[in-house]
Amino acid sequence: MKRALASSLLVLTALPLAGCGGGAAQETSGAKELEVLYKVQPTWPHLEKMLTNAKKEYETAHPDVKIKLTPVQGENEAYYTKLALLNRSPDSAPDLYYHDTFQVNADVAAGKLAPLDEYLTKWPDWSSQFPDSVKQAAKGGDGKIYGVPISTDTRGLWYQKDVFAKAGLPVPWEPKTWNDVLTAARTIKQKVPDAVPFSMYSAKIHGEASTMQGFEMLLYGTPGGTLYDETQKKWVSGGKNFTDALTFINTIYREELGPKQADAHNAKLADKVNLEWFPAGKVGISLDGAWTPGAWKAASSKPWPQWQDKAGWTAMPTQNGEDPGKVSMSGGWVMAMSSYTKLKQEAFDFLKVATNKQNSLQYAIDSGDLAPRTDVAADPKYSEGNPSIKFFTDLASVTHYRPAFEEYPKVSAQIQEAMEAVTTGQRTPEEATAAYVKALPSAVGGPDKVLAK
Repeated sequence: MKRALASSLLVLTALPLAGCGGGAAQETSGAKELEVLYKVQPTWPHLEKMLTNAKKEYETAHPDVKIKLTPVQGENEAYYTKLALLNRSPDSAPDLYYHDTFQVNADVAAGKLAPLDEYLTKWPDWSSQFPDSVKQAAKGGDGKIYGVPISTDTRGLWYQKDVFAKAGLPVPWEPKTWNDVLTAARTIKQKVPDAVPFSMYSAKIHGEASTMQGFEMLLYGTPGGTLYDETQKKWVSGGKNFTDALTFINTIYREELGPKQADAHNAKLADKVNLEWFPAGKVGISLDGAWTPGAWKAASSKPWPQWQDKAGWTAMPTQNGEDPGKVSMSGGWVMAMSSYTKLKQEAFDFLKVATNKQNSLQYAIDSGDLAPRTDVAADPKYSEGNPSIKFFTDLASVTHYRPAFEEYPKVSAQIQEAMEAVTTGQRTPEEATAAYVKALPSAVGGPDKVLAK
């Protein structure tokens, strides 16, 4: 998720550079070596745990190949910046890397990723266990597949039942419109003044979390709201839908219904909300993802055993209750192969191990992410201890996906500029929309790629 370049570079100074590059695929003590780059955070150990298990399993079966796990400490933007830096040269590029689906097409266009189709056709799991909808997550504009899904997701509203009880709000809670959400937040502010009424990501420091589960959860809930017009093959430039989404954000912060500015711009906001505020009854409503219980499970760094009784979940409603009445956004992460690696078969063999049923099941159980494999989703262990899993899985019926084009990261960056300007009060929703309209043509390749609203 996108962060200002300056802060990303500051983070990078604390990150160790990867040693061997994918293009080099070096020999170590007579063995081949594959480097796997991934993101790690102290409060989110689940991916590292899964990759460590996969490394042991793979090396046992392939004694002539060593797996080098290279973690990048920090938030998503630090990871993206590190990955971009390493990918500048075949000698430093990792052989495999953890990749957010919204970044895939940009790397495909830059020639950084290797298509996997010739390997996938020989892997029975791909045709039997990965649904077509999940396969689209890493499909390039050329129709080829550039990653194997590790997780998928949906988004909705989480609420704290103790806070709702103090505020006199109903449980279960099922808001029908944006105004219902704002009314509940205003009630919490009045009745439970020591709790943050409504939390969402809306600052540049949260990058794609702000764009996708903040702005786009709003935009795609407006009548006809979209970033890209599929019929005319153009990016939509502003309009009432865009301004209305920013107006919701403006209301949250001008009425002091959201986190304080210092918290809104804190890179650790997710940890504060999920590890501190929710268990302590210090937040009422949070717009977040299906993976949220991963912060509360026994495998977490700070378990909250009471979450099943104290946390509630519901769908984000459309703006005025328009059909289908609720909205969600979906994305996910894949493991991708560098175009520079000289050990493509060996790299794909590790992909298969990392995303097999056993490793995928354990990762889904620990992280709370939705499983991309059908055999994992059907396993009783998958839903055991997580009563929210079926609800968030069913949200797939109303979900939307980000426009899968290489220009999207630049569009997302401009949306974050607009969101942050409104969050801080630097611009009105109308002014922020106008600035977005002005910036969009250069982000997408010219005014002929833009549809004015």
